[in-house]
Amino acid sequence: MPPRKSSFSPTAKSPDNASLRWITATKPSDFKSKATMQTVRQTAMGSYLKATKNQVSDKNRANSEASDHSRSSLGSQSTTKPRTIKTPKVKAKKSDDKIHRLSQSTSSTQEAPQHETQVARTEHRQSTILQTPIVVPIMRGHQYPFDLKPVPDLRCLGNGLDPFGTMFQSRNTLVNVERLKIECSKYFGTEGLGRHWIPECLNYAHTFLSTLYMASAYDDVVHNREIETLETAALRQDVIHFVSGNLTDVAQSVADHNIIAVSQLILGDVISRSDAGLHFHQNGIAMMIKQRGGLQNLGVNGQLASAVSWANLATAALQEVQPTPMYAEYCKMRAVKAYPLVATIPESPLYQPHKRFVTIERSQNCNPNAQRLLVDIHAMTEMFLDTNSSKRTGNFNKIQTVYDRIVQSLSVQQSRRTTILKKSDWKYEAIRLAAIVQAQAMFDQIPLSEALDRVQVPETQPAMFSSSAASFSNDSTSSTVEFQDVSPATDFSESSLFGLCNEGFPSNHRPSNSSTLSRPSLSTLQSSSSDVQLRQQVITRTISGDTILQQLRDALEDSDLSDCWSDMAGVLLWIGLVMGAASNNSKDKKLRRYFSATTMRACIMLCFEHPEAIHSTMLRMTDLVAALGRKSNEGQMIRNDSFVSRKRSKN
Repeated sequence: MPPRKSSFSPTAKSPDNASLRWITATKPSDFKSKATMQTVRQTAMGSYLKATKNQVSDKNRANSEASDHSRSSLGSQSTTKPRTIKTPKVKAKKSDDKIHRLSQSTSSTQEAPQHETQVARTEHRQSTILQTPIVVPIMRGHQYPFDLKPVPDLRCLGNGLDPFGTMFQSRNTLVNVERLKIECSKYFGTEGLGRHWIPECLNYAHTFLSTLYMASAYDDVVHNREIETLETAALRQDVIHFVSGNLTDVAQSVADHNIIAVSQLILGDVISRSDAGLHFHQNGIAMMIKQRGGLQNLGVNGQLASAVSWANLATAALQEVQPTPMYAEYCKMRAVKAYPLVATIPESPLYQPHKRFVTIERSQNCNPNAQRLLVDIHAMTEMFLDTNSSKRTGNFNKIQTVYDRIVQSLSVQQSRRTTILKKSDWKYEAIRLAAIVQAQAMFDQIPLSEALDRVQVPETQPAMFSSSAASFSNDSTSSTVEFQDVSPATDFSESSLFGLCNEGFPSNHRPSNSSTLSRPSLSTLQSSSSDVQLRQQVITRTISGDTILQQLRDALEDSDLSDCWSDMAGVLLWIGLVMGAASNNSKDKKLRRYFSATTMRACIMLCFEHPEAIHSTMLRMTDLVAALGRKSNEGQMIRNDSFVSRKRSKN
């Protein structure tokens, strides 16, 4: 068998023997031997490298010759025609297939040069657009706006982020400044506080530490501590030390920062009910303000004068005394603002600028029963404080009607066993208790602290009644309404459950240590005298003042105070003022401190956003305390003698 010839020609330039490699074999299978395949690959690679080298030299020569021609002719002349690769037609040869694929890849690399390569060889020309730097460097000798104000000290960004103690520190090393700073932000932080007040407090040690003193005092109240912590006492002493040191300097003694520190010292004293130090600090700040020339000369864009004014009125209301006249006059001058109907404002029974509740009506936190209570207590307050003598007799009849509805409102405790109570239900409960206390004080025209121990609350209890009650005539029963358990969602109207079943209530008072059992009547009675039915009986009884305070505190805690009741913050402020004044004579200091702290927190949260509303609220509360503190023959509303004598005879 003659040997077969296998040739590989990567180029078509010359058919000489130098481009060929002869391979012989005695049988077809020998062409697949390892040695033969290696020889083929080496020959193919060598031919490929030689052809590539020739192409590079041809390309360089073509580019040199076309340097004076146009770009189009350059592209056409420098294009190299791809070479045709001839491969032997050997069937079923894997080696030939590999050689064929290799020849195809070789031919694809010998394409015409790319257009980008030709453009890169063009002459470089200078751009006419000037390049600007990525940042503009600071010019030496030029004064910038930030050069006009000195750089403040480094401030702490949070707990554990002040390793070098850059914040003002207490003289007592046990005071955790970082923790109290976070607590202060949690209890009192608002956008208005951060915009108007905090920048002033960060400039001096005593102003900064006085904010921590308020936070520490409030923290003691929240955690129901019997006595104040070491941090609270240490911070109070720090503030007093720094303020006293500034009093020796004529320029610094009555400066804004010194007055700010004393004002926050007063707020902390009110929260912790430190009455001894409170009077001393109030007298001191009054002297400082007079030396400045009055409230109108204080700085911080009027925020300082506003803060010390409402604080004095709030403190006086909690103590059931009259405020300092200069603070009351300042609040009167700045108590009016025209709020649009769409604005969210701190409405309450003490503040209703639109002649009706607008924010409260659209609040998702106030259920209908709570709204009705707020409307009733506001109406009763307005009638009680009405100085028009011609309306006094008619006002009394209306006051008694409204009083009945308020006192007869049922507690959510009645449905606690069968209903899952919501936060809005506990808000209603807190409003109900505060409204009852205020209504009792206005009805009896006595101070809130005295009315707290005279409040009679209704209760429903199961009782066994026999059908023999059917023999009672209508004269011996007060109504024919079946007693039932009423949930917070029940509608209370003038002809409500208690309005029908308690004839003469509440004018028929009993001594504070007695209970009044209302006479029950049934709407349906069994004909058989032996049948006994289970019905609800309603009793009214007087409970201790501390019990009411504790019940109201529990209701507030269950209502979620984290956001200060949000759009109902004005109502929370009213509760704090009323119950803080009512608890003025309570022997339980923890409860007294709780309602004072609630009042101060609500004021601080609202005073920078709604100063006019806070001033108006404090003025109305001042009028209420004054009216309740007068004797019956000196009050703004004098009841007729027949009613007073009748009421006293039944007591």
